Amino acid sequence: MKMEKKPSDCLIWRVGSKLKRPFRYTITSESDGWSLSAPLLCLLIISPLLTLLSGIWDSAPAWKHLSETVLPQYFLNTVWLALAVSIVATLMALPAAWLISQFSFPGQKILAWAMVLPLAVPSYVAAFVYRQVPESAIPFLVHLRTQFGVDTYLFAEGLIRKGTLTLLMAAVLYPYLYLSLRTAFATQQKGVIEAAHLLGRSSSRVFFTVALPLARPALIAGITLIIMEVINDYGAVYFMGVPTLTVGIFRTWTGLGDLTSAVRLAGIMVLAVFFLLGIEQFQRGKARFSDQRASSAPHGQLRPLGGYNGILALITCLIPVSFGFILPCLQLLQWAKWSITQYGLGQLPWSRMGHSLLLALITAIVLTTIAVILNFAQRLHPRPWLQLPIRFAGVGYAIPGAVVAVGIMLFLGKISLIGTVYAICFGYVVRFLAVGLHPVRAGMEKVCGSLDQASRVLGHTPTQTLFKVNLPLIRGTLFAVIMLVFVDILKELPMTMILRPVDFDTLATLAFGLAVESRIAECAIPSLMIIFLAGVGLFSLNRLLSSSSRTTES
Repeated sequence: MKMEKKPSDCLIWRVGSKLKRPFRYTITSESDGWSLSAPLLCLLIISPLLTLLSGIWDSAPAWKHLSETVLPQYFLNTVWLALAVSIVATLMALPAAWLISQFSFPGQKILAWAMVLPLAVPSYVAAFVYRQVPESAIPFLVHLRTQFGVDTYLFAEGLIRKGTLTLLMAAVLYPYLYLSLRTAFATQQKGVIEAAHLLGRSSSRVFFTVALPLARPALIAGITLIIMEVINDYGAVYFMGVPTLTVGIFRTWTGLGDLTSAVRLAGIMVLAVFFLLGIEQFQRGKARFSDQRASSAPHGQLRPLGGYNGILALITCLIPVSFGFILPCLQLLQWAKWSITQYGLGQLPWSRMGHSLLLALITAIVLTTIAVILNFAQRLHPRPWLQLPIRFAGVGYAIPGAVVAVGIMLFLGKISLIGTVYAICFGYVVRFLAVGLHPVRAGMEKVCGSLDQASRVLGHTPTQTLFKVNLPLIRGTLFAVIMLVFVDILKELPMTMILRPVDFDTLATLAFGLAVESRIAECAIPSLMIIFLAGVGLFSLNRLLSSSSRTTES
């Protein structure tokens, strides 16, 4: 017996047949519109990167000089910094994620969300504070130069500067790895860990032989994200005097006046990032994930740690929070107090805060809308010809902001949109679309399930199904995506510096500009505004995730 197919049917099953797969539904004019709009959106989003790659082989006047002099230094500094920050961030995030997800100790509930607070601190803001470390070492360095010569002085000065940069970047980037590992530890099968304890293994052996191998995919994914953020950074490395490939793009473009060489350098960075993503994808493909449906014990059943062990666990979790959030904020508050005393409240940058909020909110809403359109079109047409462009549309997050900005300028320069708010919003969408794509896709697959298919069978059009079924069910996910994009845009510096209109400062560009002019105390107020606004976004997101977790458990 066969069921009659209708144009509005989404999924039709053949009953009593040997075929176990569903029929393809008949494509209506509306669903065909979804299938056409998604590839066009993807083409628009990846066009700046394609334009950038097409300019790699153009004649570059300064390229020979660049490759023979400073390019090796840029490359080595980038690789060295990425590896060093990854190692230090892992030492901060790994033990903290394990302790908070498995044990109960004094302050554990507060630290569970406080560990994420350094995400509200941009790396260039932390660099404003930690710059004092190399400056305070000047008397010691002068002593070394007097006693051992200039070579020893230069080596020690570079070591202190690079070490400080590594520490501050790891302190503000470790939450990416912490969140990934904490989720992995919390969703590992409880029975596996309990069986290891019953077999007489200590907690440390359970961690190294059971929990850590199961969490390896999350570890690799978190480290990959940190490396991408290190490659993208401009403000901190510029301020601490460690030139990387991103700094090289700015110097080649503005210093040498050679946009073509800057484009070639940016194209090389794109290829390097693609190579890194390929390695991460290969590693993830060979890994075996734990059962995500199984969860660890609720907070009431966490293993208690008391006495010295509890104090040691508290200190272990406090160290990264202190370096990444508490110490920078305390110093910034002290500078802000001095600045207000000197100049009064009339100098507060309310207009710049308005610019930042306007760009962040509008772009976050537009980006989330695009993510919904692309994911819903993919659910309507789960075909490789649509999945491939959507996957490529999300690679912008892996590309440094300065590189994306160069591609935007080359692409939009042909239609005279450079130096407008539209250009900078478009750049944010290209850069951060992946932040919305993956959560929205996961929300639709997990929450909506086959409900939208049932809605189509009942005669609703794709658009009616989207607004009546999908969007109400994933509204929490959509709010989370808006908050994530909002925080990322507030902190974005290199893209904003390149694409912003004339006389259009944001809190990020204002703070960095004041710091470059050595007006460190004055940059504290816009820096604190960024941290406050980003902290509000993170707090809202944490409340949402906590309420969702309690709803799931009940």
